[in-house]
Amino acid sequence: MPACVRKSILTILLCCYCTLGLIAQNLVPNASFEDVNICTEYTAPCAPSAWLSVAPEVARMKYLCNGAALQGQHYVNLLQEGKENPDLRVYIQTRLLCPLEKGRTYKIRIYMNTDNYPLRAGIRFDTAFVFTQSGSCLKAPASLELSENDVQKKLFRLNHPWYMLEKTYVATNNATHLLIGNFRAPQRKEGAGGGYSNAQLLIDSISVTPEGGPPFCPDADSTIALLYTEHHRHTIPEKLIASGDLIHRLDGTSGCDTIILKDDLFTVDKNSLNDRYKQQIDEALNRYKGNRARIQLIGYAWQKASEEYNRIISADKAKAVANYLVYNEGYSFDDFEVQGAGKTKPRYDTAGNTAGENNRVEMIICRPPLAKDTMRPRPVVHQPDTLVIPDILFKFNSSELNKNLYSSLDSLIKRIPRDGSIQLQVNGHTDNAGTSAYNNSLSMKRANAVAGYMQEHGLGNDIRLITGVGESQPVADNQSAAGRRRNRRVEIIIFYSPD
Repeated sequence: MPACVRKSILTILLCCYCTLGLIAQNLVPNASFEDVNICTEYTAPCAPSAWLSVAPEVARMKYLCNGAALQGQHYVNLLQEGKENPDLRVYIQTRLLCPLEKGRTYKIRIYMNTDNYPLRAGIRFDTAFVFTQSGSCLKAPASLELSENDVQKKLFRLNHPWYMLEKTYVATNNATHLLIGNFRAPQRKEGAGGGYSNAQLLIDSISVTPEGGPPFCPDADSTIALLYTEHHRHTIPEKLIASGDLIHRLDGTSGCDTIILKDDLFTVDKNSLNDRYKQQIDEALNRYKGNRARIQLIGYAWQKASEEYNRIISADKAKAVANYLVYNEGYSFDDFEVQGAGKTKPRYDTAGNTAGENNRVEMIICRPPLAKDTMRPRPVVHQPDTLVIPDILFKFNSSELNKNLYSSLDSLIKRIPRDGSIQLQVNGHTDNAGTSAYNNSLSMKRANAVAGYMQEHGLGNDIRLITGVGESQPVADNQSAAGRRRNRRVEIIIFYSPD
């Protein structure tokens, strides 16, 4: 993890701890989206820390750093409805630092703007994270909606309009989680043009502050630590799923569905499956009808007993699922490969009260292998490339680019792909001459200068992070003039990902 990201995490933790006693305590972590998550799937800065998409596999937020943000550098872009399919939505969510208390009054404030779409945002307070396998409209209603009627101020950033919307809300229920998006039922637009040409909502900051004194939230530190250590942004982050919930995902690279079946799989009488599991299993099995799918049932157990006992118990769990499918769904025992893996591969914390969540059966349903000439190659995730902007392209001891050397800078940035398949990080660096504070400031100004030039040349929407790390990351010895010259640089890191 880059030092700048570690520093930002430390800063937000300190801020959260120190503000617990303040009256105007914002309950939203990373409220202005400035702290950047480095997602583990692609080792790229792909999302704001503490925030997750509701449908991460098909409908993710756009996380932008193109100079148009009202506060800081970053903001998010949410699709409100698809042009051809008005049911298509993007929602984002987080867990509140302190729970909402039923009957208590809160002030909700959002900085947002939109283009060619009504200025409004739906907010839902819930008791858990919500994940779906499609990007369609959520059936659950919004708790409240902010619209043009709630605009308090109109603000500008580089001639880019932003609006501050604010509303008072009395909590109708206790809640721990926050979701943002368009909760209105889809309505197909008449005419050849279909829906809106740009149904996007830009959000720069959101706050939820209780009135009448500070909240009591002793778990705020552990909450933000959990959120900041979650780095999955392209699949459902399983460790955030509440105990007893189902995880169902399609792995397009291997052609397999995986369903996590937990201890509440069977009804109390043990004679049938709980409805929500049965529906998910039926949907997955129907996907492979006619293809003679291969089905693995792997049981896991996490009991306070010997390894052998856990292996036997886990095998029994897997066999129980196979028995049900054979005697109730017409399958043969030959269709299944049943294993008991015992206390191996825990998905959840193995200490404390959550250890039991590792009791589960994984049902893995795979298509038969394709013929070689029809097999699709797995997508290759390329390692990041780095372009180095040397000190010579700046005026002496300045963050101003040397106009006489624009052609050299142009030749470098022409090497950056323009097909939307990349994400960019711009890092400023200095040598160790001068104070640490001066070097940090100069490196940040130089990074911003290069990022600004890139934005002018059509790369603004690909930039995810701009940092200045001063003298902290030298690439050469500062004892020589040549070494110091190499250390004075701006790096453009190119991440290749499908975002």
